[in-house]
Amino acid sequence: MTYINKITTKKGTTRWQCRWNVPNPGGDPKERSKNFATQKEAKAHAIQMAEFENRGVGDPRKHDLAGYLRGWLAHLREREDLAPTTMEGYERNVIYASHHIGRIALEKLAPLDLDRLYTTLMKQGGAPRKDGKPSRPLSRRSALHCHRMLHSALEQARKWKLIAHNPAADATPPSVPHKKARGYTEDEIVRMLKAAEDDPEGYCVLALLLTSGIRRSELLGLGLDTADLDQATLDIRRTVTQVKNKAVVREVAKTKSSYRTLGIPAAVVLLLRAQKARVLENAMSWGSEYSREPMFLFPGLAGVAMLPMSMTLRLRQFRRRAKITANVQPVHGWRHAAATMLIATGTDVKTTQSRLGHSSPTITLQLYADQVSDKDRAAGEALAGYLPQQNKP
Repeated sequence: MTYINKITTKKGTTRWQCRWNVPNPGGDPKERSKNFATQKEAKAHAIQMAEFENRGVGDPRKHDLAGYLRGWLAHLREREDLAPTTMEGYERNVIYASHHIGRIALEKLAPLDLDRLYTTLMKQGGAPRKDGKPSRPLSRRSALHCHRMLHSALEQARKWKLIAHNPAADATPPSVPHKKARGYTEDEIVRMLKAAEDDPEGYCVLALLLTSGIRRSELLGLGLDTADLDQATLDIRRTVTQVKNKAVVREVAKTKSSYRTLGIPAAVVLLLRAQKARVLENAMSWGSEYSREPMFLFPGLAGVAMLPMSMTLRLRQFRRRAKITANVQPVHGWRHAAATMLIATGTDVKTTQSRLGHSSPTITLQLYADQVSDKDRAAGEALAGYLPQQNKP
């Protein structure tokens, strides 16, 4: 129960003291107190604390932000709901936030503190580097990721009733200019396929990326158990990501829509049959030392999951051989090209979305549907046919 009373301090001064209770999970409520110079200030604080009492809001352990974030991360690890790469990003951003504003009490954290943090991250960087060199300023996008982590963490604190309001909801994260991704052009695709002709496995990878539009993590998660070559289909239900220089295999797709079955053209089926034969031959030569659970279509050494960065470096080599200097992501550029070509050749957006594994057609259009100038021009000419013809010769 919240109340105020008049007290005399050891120095003989008169103060007004506000007392209230905060919830204590697993135990009796804990009493808190705060002194004020005037009765008016004490009453105002008592009204606010009474609301917290009625709603059961309060932090009995008096966490600072750093301490709370450590506990929040431990909770997420125990739940194992998030992808390893997401957890790695959260852990990195917790270090950044804790370094700059970690000592602020959770209950006192304000939107202004968060806005100042984002500015500091973009000017000074995250945390000191292990080699002693000063940290580099973060990009606007990296600061935005830090904001998203804090928003999720503080929203959980609100749900746990440690705080009454999520301060990140009123903070202003940095805006990030939208950059349209660029895919490989038809000419660049032909040149890279030509550059990969002496590498059967590499050529198979490029052909599969072009015709399926799958992600790098999905490509590396493909196995003999997910490729039905008789039915010419691939099941996308496993991914391989990279966390701290280690390949992490996950049997859960990125989202519900990421779990899908794709039809593959006959030409690619032939390439995959040859790739399957190479994998089985390699497994026989390694014997019992070869990893077989699962047997990946594009494995690393001794059959283990290939590091995603190894695949990226391999595709960069094809790009160099083809003398392509454009700034295109080595793997994702194929996904972008596949989506753009599908739409350009008349495939409806819903089918394209389903093939790419996006959760909605809007995402597909925002990310991948480049404007195809020839098609756009032809569309304009077709509509012009409805205009009345004037000044006929």
